Amino acid sequence: MPVFSYRICDADGASTGGLITADTAAAGRQTLREQGFRLVEFKPARALSRPKLRLPWRRRGRAEQIAEVARQLAMLLRAGVPLSEALGVLIEQWSGAIAAVLRDVRDRVSAGASLSESLQQHEGWFDPMFCSAVRVGELSGHLDRTLTEVAEFLRERQTIRTRVASAFAYPAILAVLGTGVVLFLMSYVIPQLLAVLEASGKSLPLATRVLKRLSDFLIATWPVLLLAGVAIVAGWAALIRWKPFRRRWHALQLGLPVVGILLRKVLIANFAQTMCMLLRSGVTFVEALRLVHDGARHLVLVQEVESMAEAIRRGSDIAPSLRESRIFPPLVGRVMAVGQNTGELPEMLQQLKEGYESEVRLAVGRATAVLEPLMIVVMSAIVGFVVFATMMPILEATKVLQS
Repeated sequence: MPVFSYRICDADGASTGGLITADTAAAGRQTLREQGFRLVEFKPARALSRPKLRLPWRRRGRAEQIAEVARQLAMLLRAGVPLSEALGVLIEQWSGAIAAVLRDVRDRVSAGASLSESLQQHEGWFDPMFCSAVRVGELSGHLDRTLTEVAEFLRERQTIRTRVASAFAYPAILAVLGTGVVLFLMSYVIPQLLAVLEASGKSLPLATRVLKRLSDFLIATWPVLLLAGVAIVAGWAALIRWKPFRRRWHALQLGLPVVGILLRKVLIANFAQTMCMLLRSGVTFVEALRLVHDGARHLVLVQEVESMAEAIRRGSDIAPSLRESRIFPPLVGRVMAVGQNTGELPEMLQQLKEGYESEVRLAVGRATAVLEPLMIVVMSAIVGFVVFATMMPILEATKVLQS
């Protein structure tokens, strides 16, 4: 039954909000009016689960919240608290959009829906992998254990993403600040200083003349450059949505000297971690591959998972399907094949995940060691040229006056 959120005013003019379950929106409004309330706002509660902006830090914040919610819910269920009551405790614990989502989930569960079915109504918060693991946990009677594994999975995945993002944070900040300083010098400081030097009537050195032409070009064409930058960003955003181009771009990323190696290790670690969590939750191997396929954002990984699934459907081994893989080395296919034959695939994937997480840490260290000095050298060269071209005529003028 649909759930609607509302805000009402009572006879005293006090405003309150809540959720109501009704067959239709009209029936829900009529129920509230019959109780003597004046409606201020009435809309489907599901809309609350759709974030207005899908920005990276919003996705990261939602992942952290969902991991904590899963951990707390597992703890309550393990203590013997009924599901509906446990959800009520979480509603009191949280606030904001996640609290509204949990209210909707509790109302649906109280109305007879399963937890997995209720979570599926909020795909902006709970992805298909989360819902499938919860569904298997409900069927097996080990929902608390499943939620604990899901919470740990989300936390570890976020740790990997944070570690990779932090590796590129310093070079990115340095590039932005350096570019801002150079633009400020070229737009405001250099023109005033060069105007004084030109007024002296002396010829300027070659480096200073080059710097002046660059400064004049920047001042004269900055609106065009700004519009061009916006157009490039907008065009890239539109082009990256085109699947053939995005597939080529993802393949190109894997071929980059430093970033490609790091990206490959991150994809393998995430794949092993996700498969391990799903298999331990009771999801079948084929279903786990399907969920990884549907949830993967890297299109090369999607192709590799399709090859695995096709090999399984044909009844063949996984290893041959990965011989020409651009992501998985032969070791991964061999380990998975051995795990399938021995019935210890989750344990083998866990070892694989731990091994590649260690390699990710090493790769992040190497990438940081390469990128940070490189950015410092590049920005120092640019700023050094600006300072050199500016100081040269001043130094020459000083020598003339001294002589």
